[in-house]
Amino acid sequence: MQLEFRCLRTKDEVSAAYQLEAAGYSADEGASLDRMLYRYAHARHLFLGAFDTKTSLLVGYIMATQAAAPLVTHKSMGEHDPQGTTACVHSVCVGPQWQRKGVATLLLGKYTEMVRAYNREAAFRIARLAMMAREDLVPLYQRAGYQCA
Repeated sequence: MQLEFRCLRTKDEVSAAYQLEAAGYSADEGASLDRMLYRYAHARHLFLGAFDTKTSLLVGYIMATQAAAPLVTHKSMGEHDPQGTTACVHSVCVGPQWQRKGVATLLLGKYTEMVRAYNREAAFRIARLAMMAREDLVPLYQRAGYQCA
């Protein structure tokens, strides 16, 4: 398994992410394509993809926006505050055929590295990563170094 980790670059890649979102989340949990395009337009520096190097296909992604609040709120799910110090992770999603192969764990590690690199150059630094998680996924996030609050 050879993966390239990078920020999404095009709206077509956001559409590919939406297909993963629709397959991975129930209709009431998942984001709409319009919501994902908004997040891409305003916070593309927080939209990381994992791409299969053989096929160039997107196999997983993490998307977030920034907020001033220390935790993910309903309000933070719908907007982006470029001066916010919290990266509100909205989705960690991996395509079904790539699940249980360590892709999500790799993505989470690369995401943390990406935010640290962003902080070295950003005028407004991100102090924390926050997310709402389904209970069955908490062990995954804990193995990746995240803590429950």
